[in-house]
Amino acid sequence: MIELLLVLSLVVVGALLSVSSKNIVYAVVFLLCTNVSLGITYWMMGAPMVALFQLAIFAGAVVVFFVITIMLTQGGDMTYTEETEESE
Repeated sequence: MIELLLVLSLVVVGALLSVSSKNIVYAVVFLLCTNVSLGITYWMMGAPMVALFQLAIFAGAVVVFFVITIMLTQGGDMTYTEETEESE
């Protein structure tokens, strides 16, 4: 029971860090951590097929898709910088 609560706390912390991260690469890494922890949670609860789907589909395919998208769009820091031009 304590192990399950520890893994569930990793799910919540990973999700919160994924949403609040300003760097999109870190957000994807935290999303991967969340999906893997959720897969471990399903396995610990006695649903190995759901855990396999969680790891294969979400942790495998979706996160890899996000990483490839970031690489192709040259994404990274999501901070907004306002550029002002002075016209004379």
